[in-house]
Amino acid sequence: MPVLKFHLFEHVATVGKLKGKKVFSVQPIVHSKVSFDDLCKLLAENTTVGKTDVKAVLSRLTEVVPQLLALGHTVDCGELGIFQLTYGSKPVESVKDFNVGLIRAPRVGLRIRKGFKDALAGATFDQGPSPKPSDKAKPKKPKPGGDSGLTPGGGGIGI
Repeated sequence: MPVLKFHLFEHVATVGKLKGKKVFSVQPIVHSKVSFDDLCKLLAENTTVGKTDVKAVLSRLTEVVPQLLALGHTVDCGELGIFQLTYGSKPVESVKDFNVGLIRAPRVGLRIRKGFKDALAGATFDQGPSPKPSDKAKPKKPKPGGDSGLTPGGGGIGI
């Protein structure tokens, strides 16, 4: 079974009996994001299709599923789950008070299949180091007369 790494982070609780108090919560440690290209390579391993075929199928899936949802269908994607369209509206007291402007924007939902959802059910946990406060949290002040960083080569006019 996999070992899931986490760290604790301090924050102020916004709800519940600890509201307003400093508390510690768990946060998964994420090492990096797997790119779409790398995902396609991994999916193509040990199959009879190549990375390009996987990319094409996944790309087509993003086109076909919304079309089918718009036609009122749910879309079964096997072991992954079922795509469905969800939307609602603001409530009104009378049918006469209803208009389509009250309908909220539609969203695509995915009901994950039990086997996929439970794939990490037996995982154990291992606490990693807590993140150190970084300079990224503080906005950087621009240097007077300095480069904005938006143009290559300093952005000068080249004279």
